[in-house]
Amino acid sequence: MPLTLTKAHLHGAMAGALVGVMATLSMSHWLAQPDPTEVTATIPTPITVVEPAPRFVFDTVLPNEEVDLTPDIEPAELTAGDTDTPDYLLQVGSFRQEEDADRRRGELALLGLEAAVELTNGDNGRWYRVTMGPFANRSEIARARSMAAQANMDTLLLRRESP
Repeated sequence: MPLTLTKAHLHGAMAGALVGVMATLSMSHWLAQPDPTEVTATIPTPITVVEPAPRFVFDTVLPNEEVDLTPDIEPAELTAGDTDTPDYLLQVGSFRQEEDADRRRGELALLGLEAAVELTNGDNGRWYRVTMGPFANRSEIARARSMAAQANMDTLLLRRESP
C-alpha cells in the first residue's frame, strides 16, 4: 500500500517547523544575553570628587595695603534743591477722544494709580495723553509699570526737563 499525505500531515509538518524556528530564535536570544555576574563586575564605581574649601585672603592682604587720602579728591556735590534733574513720566495711552482718555484714567484710578489727561496739539492733530508721575525714583516707576502691565496696558517712559 502506497503512503499518502493527508491534510493533517501537512498541518503537523507546518506546526513542527514553526516550533523549530521559535526554539532556534529563543536559544540564540538566550545565548546572546550576557552573564549577570559579568554585568555587575563591569559597572564602574562612582568617583567622589572633593572640592577644596574656598580660601579667603582679604584678612591678610588688606592690612598690608596703603590708602592714599590726598586732599585733591573733591567731595560729591550734595544739593537738596537740585532743579536741573529731569522728571520721569509714564504715558499710559494717547487718544483722539477725550472720553477715551478719561476712561483710561478711571481704569488707572481703580488700580490705585493717579493719572492725568493732558491735551497736546501736534502736526497730526489733537491728542489726549494719559500720563502718570512725575516719579521720585526708579522703584516707583517699576511699580506703576508693573501694575499697568498686569492690567494689559502698555506704558511709555517719558523724560521731561524741570522748568
